[in-house]
Amino acid sequence: MPANYPATSNPKYLLYSHYKALDQVQEMGLIPVRLFRVLYPLWRVRVEGRQRVATDFDELEWFIERGLHEAGLRSVAELSSFLGLEAAFVERLVGLARKIGHIAGEDGSLSLTPLGLDSVRERVRYEDRKLNTELYFDALGNMPLTPEHYKIPILESLPEKTPFQAFYQFDHVWNMDALEQMQKSPDRHLLNLPEAVSSAQLVSQEPVYMPVYFVEARENKPSGALHLMVFSQVRGLRDKVLEYAVNRDPKVYRALKARTNSRAESVQRYFEQSGMRKDAWYLNENGPWGAQVMVDGDVFLPGADSEAEESGRLTLRSVGRYTLIYDWCIWVMCDDANIRNQAAAEQSLEWLQNANIRPSQFEIREKIANISKQLSVTAPQIRDLLAQSRKKGLSRAAERLEDLDDD
Repeated sequence: MPANYPATSNPKYLLYSHYKALDQVQEMGLIPVRLFRVLYPLWRVRVEGRQRVATDFDELEWFIERGLHEAGLRSVAELSSFLGLEAAFVERLVGLARKIGHIAGEDGSLSLTPLGLDSVRERVRYEDRKLNTELYFDALGNMPLTPEHYKIPILESLPEKTPFQAFYQFDHVWNMDALEQMQKSPDRHLLNLPEAVSSAQLVSQEPVYMPVYFVEARENKPSGALHLMVFSQVRGLRDKVLEYAVNRDPKVYRALKARTNSRAESVQRYFEQSGMRKDAWYLNENGPWGAQVMVDGDVFLPGADSEAEESGRLTLRSVGRYTLIYDWCIWVMCDDANIRNQAAAEQSLEWLQNANIRPSQFEIREKIANISKQLSVTAPQIRDLLAQSRKKGLSRAAERLEDLDDD
């Protein structure tokens, strides 16, 4: 079951950095056009039902029930005599079997219930238990989510201040048939519905929200068709379940386009608000990486401060990659080779520090080479990166660099 976040949770940390989503889009050979921070609507559905639970038979319980089924015994006395057990002990075992629904009838006419018969035939101690569970459905199409989604924190209400915006389910309402369709699905085991559930009944449904990124992307050619990609906290980040839902509903595109200014106007406003000179930047809307802005080297701030970027200031973290300008994905470049060299070092250390899985030496060298290639500079020396990581207190990056030598 997902962890539930109240609306008071820190809105700045609802999801990982948008750079991760943009970098993944770029690794697919696609051009990101716009990125939207979205609180995706879900239905949280509370369900009651019955679940058949299987455990191992106690040997004596097994023989008691076999005696009823195979030997035609009908009373405690007959069972006691047949098995050579004390009557009081047999009576207690019969009572336990009756309690879990295996035996019915009065003493003298004891018999196995259908549940008891299934248990004897399969030599498994079945027990029907009451089940209370929560299920999650996409609110646009009432599609059930996968077990991977149940590991993701959700918001029970909307935060007051956050860059993420609520994305409503438009005119969609809860589909009363969605639960039944889920139970009949041949893929129900992939949809987080507990096994062997019967008589599942809806108790309640309520809207909740999951922080995601929508990335509008196209193929690396001007006429490439646009496609919405969705990134959440599922394994691998790209969320194909929600992606399918948003791409099949035309209202989604209309809603996104309705709240976006033109790219040129957005970029101009971004730099004006940051106090940059008009001759300090130039926008090319048809660059090799999509829309590209060339910026003078003296406007870049050192370090990788995401708050500076949110306020309209560019940092070394921005150079040679996409930055977000009022939802538009803009490739940032600089003529100053010194700035690009600094950016290569900053971004290499950022990746080394933040990579969750320890990369191999080959992966480290390959990543540094790719970052440097994007920035059109020579790869920084390992010893220089190690010295910078220690100076900046980036302990994880330093640890991962210590085993490497310069070629």
